[in-house]
Amino acid sequence: MIKCLRDIWVVARYELLDSIKSRRFLIVLLIYIGGSMLACNACISVLHKLENQIAETLQLDPASSPGAVTEAVMKSASFRRMVIGLVKDKEVAMELLDKPPLALIYAGLVFAFMPLLIMLSTPGRIAQEISCGSAKFALIRTSRGAWCMGKFLGQALEIILPLTLSAVGAWTLTRIRVPDMAGTAEIAAMLTYGWKVWIYCLAYIGLGLGVSQLCRSANQAIAVGLIVWTMLTIAYHSAKYFAADGWLRVLDVIPLLMPAEHRGDLWRDDFSMVLPAVVYLLTIAMIYFSTGHLFFRKKSL
Repeated sequence: MIKCLRDIWVVARYELLDSIKSRRFLIVLLIYIGGSMLACNACISVLHKLENQIAETLQLDPASSPGAVTEAVMKSASFRRMVIGLVKDKEVAMELLDKPPLALIYAGLVFAFMPLLIMLSTPGRIAQEISCGSAKFALIRTSRGAWCMGKFLGQALEIILPLTLSAVGAWTLTRIRVPDMAGTAEIAAMLTYGWKVWIYCLAYIGLGLGVSQLCRSANQAIAVGLIVWTMLTIAYHSAKYFAADGWLRVLDVIPLLMPAEHRGDLWRDDFSMVLPAVVYLLTIAMIYFSTGHLFFRKKSL
């Protein structure tokens, strides 16, 4: 057991260092940071235009910077009723309304786009080493299970830095443009959502590496990964739409195996709601990963 854990850590450390030194990591890092900053900048610009429109309608002087009217709007009864209607859960909606707008913008962006970025980068990691033959040399010194788990851990550690720097980048930009919207409470909330997104992403890393163990080239693994991800998304929404009483209640099981079903609980502050979501997501990650490994452990290299 000790040797297995040590092998997992050695592989994970090598995977992390190898990824950081690659151009792929630099490109991914720039996409994360640049994307979050550009998106936040766009949101601030739209917010400024909306506030000027509101000021013009009310015959007030235009705001010199965004944020002057936003707080009042968010506290209004009509806005709160609208959010409750959109979220369809009053308790969750009230929690979100108490969060800084910048943190909600950041969390919404990374929750939406992180799965796609992972499915474009992760599936090729194991398949690439199989195709070039380097996997044979690594597997002389350790088991296939430890090697693959090390890959999983390395990929999980790799996305911590982009998530953190994207939050800091978005906060810094907002701090420059709208100082009142970017204080210590905002960066704390953004980093809190960052680790929740990290947990959410583990399920997609499990899916990506599960597919990677079935393929013999990086490009094939990425293509298959995107197809599988799309099919799972369709299955999730179809099950939610067609679920009903009677025998159709069996469709309620399908969403439980999808990461998106547990994303809503990660928005919550209540630890008793967040913990089950974390357990579900870790379990889903291992199901996806282990499904691929069932075939990989008997696969001829």
